[in-house]
Amino acid sequence: MTTDFGLQDPYVGVMKGVALGINPNVQIIDLTHQIRPQNVAQAAFVLGSSYRFFPPGAIHVVVVDPGVGTDRNALLLLTPHGRFLAPDNGVLSQVLRDYLDDPPGQAGEIDVPAAIAAHRLTNPKYWLHPVSRTFHGRDVFAPAAAHLSLGVLPDDLGEPVNRLSWLPSPHPVRRGNVIQGQIINVDHFGNLVTNIPAAMLAEVSSIDFIIRGRVIQGLSHTFHGGPEYPKDGLVALVGSHGYLEAAVRNGSAALLLSADISEPVEVTLYP
Repeated sequence: MTTDFGLQDPYVGVMKGVALGINPNVQIIDLTHQIRPQNVAQAAFVLGSSYRFFPPGAIHVVVVDPGVGTDRNALLLLTPHGRFLAPDNGVLSQVLRDYLDDPPGQAGEIDVPAAIAAHRLTNPKYWLHPVSRTFHGRDVFAPAAAHLSLGVLPDDLGEPVNRLSWLPSPHPVRRGNVIQGQIINVDHFGNLVTNIPAAMLAEVSSIDFIIRGRVIQGLSHTFHGGPEYPKDGLVALVGSHGYLEAAVRNGSAALLLSADISEPVEVTLYP
């Protein structure tokens, strides 16, 4: 499960209770419930960088749903690496990206890629009733996922669709030996994850990573830095997501630099 519900309120627990009431043997794993409220782009990144670490038959319930109760579709997406139940608001874009040859640069709608399939959740037989207009995680997504885990067929949950909402992720731009990017996620430790993939840093001897006027020189392999470790502990490294990030040993880069999601960054490459 991936949501923006946090852990203070009962919403996550209730969703689990509904699923267990339908399939008492279902195994529920929390990916995260700390997505920032209504931050669809952040949820798309977290899901897209995490889902392949699960078994290919896993069912992912993703509820970051600012449009709950409107006419937006509720979706079931079927891929070779997982099944996804989520609102059709772009939150599945980073999953879809893996099946697109040329991902669009603008938000809008795209055709369902040939390697996967999608259905609208339209059959109320597999929902909890009455359906709240503000809590489809409980009344639509969790019960549909539980029924799917019991072998209910996608066609029974709803009709196929050919178009899906698309939310592009910001792309880094390279001009000469300079890459311009931005922060796309801030994790629990305050690590600032950029949209600059490790592949863009291949075959370079060193970098200057500039963020909020601060220059981080060199690329560390760990959070502990190198021989000339800076006094404030700030380092640049490629994190487990496979993207360049700024981190502070035993501290928070976000707090140290007063930086957040969407902050622009610049990287100079030295061959």
